[in-house]
Amino acid sequence: MLPKHLPLPEGPFVPGCFDVMSGYGEESTFLRLWYPASLTDVKKHASQWPRWMDNDYLQGFSAILGIWPIFLRTALRWVGDDLRIPGVWNADVLEGTQQFPTVVLSHGLSACRFLYSSLCMQLASHGIVVAAVEHKDESAASTFFYENESKYLSGKKSTIIFRTVSATSDTGHQLLVRRRQLDIRASECSRALDFLIGVNEGRCCENLLDPETKILEQLKGRLDLETASLMGHSFGGATTLVTAAKDDRFKQLIVLDSWLFGLKNEENMPKVLAKVPKLFLNADYFQLDLKGNLDIMRKLVSPTDSKFTVKKSTHEQFCDSPNIIGLRLNRDKPRIDGNLGLRINTHIVLRYLKERLGDSVKWDNGNFLQENADHIISDISVQETTQLSTKL
Repeated sequence: MLPKHLPLPEGPFVPGCFDVMSGYGEESTFLRLWYPASLTDVKKHASQWPRWMDNDYLQGFSAILGIWPIFLRTALRWVGDDLRIPGVWNADVLEGTQQFPTVVLSHGLSACRFLYSSLCMQLASHGIVVAAVEHKDESAASTFFYENESKYLSGKKSTIIFRTVSATSDTGHQLLVRRRQLDIRASECSRALDFLIGVNEGRCCENLLDPETKILEQLKGRLDLETASLMGHSFGGATTLVTAAKDDRFKQLIVLDSWLFGLKNEENMPKVLAKVPKLFLNADYFQLDLKGNLDIMRKLVSPTDSKFTVKKSTHEQFCDSPNIIGLRLNRDKPRIDGNLGLRINTHIVLRYLKERLGDSVKWDNGNFLQENADHIISDISVQETTQLSTKL
């Protein structure tokens, strides 16, 4: 019998994954790397499926949710005390010479590197490498690093916990904090790409979290970084825009239900990003409830950008939480099924990457989007568009 798990991958490849930490101090790179593995049946390797959450993160998520850790642990036990991600930990990379499309992922506020496992796993199962960064700007539920080699050898971690910024505090102060965080996040996304370039060239094979792993060596020459993509959800969506304005190595952006408060005074950004291809994919209710966010977004959307909204969807339907604790947001409104909303979002992302990158993305599920076309509109908001055309 399989353990309790997130929904199984739908693509033709078994997804592999492992955690990577390279370097010391706050300038280090910490990410979870997803990739197509050499295996043929993910179910046969259930003993190697990683746990969804490490115990180190229980305190952070509890504080963010405003509940005692024991209550969160009880809730997790209800869905499965040992919930697993159906990707194979440290599996060998898919054999061959083909290069994999590569995506760097920036998480949202109070999230972390594993909160988007469903999305990352599905992309990896369709032939895409995803580097899910864990940010050290005090926006993650929790994270850690090693200050130096001595601290690493003695096992002494430096922990960074989530910083709450009151919504009732001075707007100028809020903006200053968020802009500082965005600058840190942008640097971390660029460093993640630097690291991947080093892996591809055979220079970066060190992993402090698993010195014996050979996966980084197996990825030498296998990453297509000439077409690197940057993807982010919520605050991570704003991060993608800030990063791309500074770093032109990212050739397309996938902006998932972005929270853009930190960009409200960035008058030059629309011009800087005008020629960068972008997908804006929004949740219906989040954008309608967030005053002023769409005004900022309209300035950033270029005429050639792709834009979609999933009707009756919520902000959480880009991450794993609907399949773990159910839908918590917008309970007073009719909502699309939690897993269906996540699947639609995932397949829109896959279709966009397929259109941009061609046959290296092993996706061929247009029928699913066609069957669910009634849930999708081709604009950034339900209120300002018409029903999606027959393109889907």
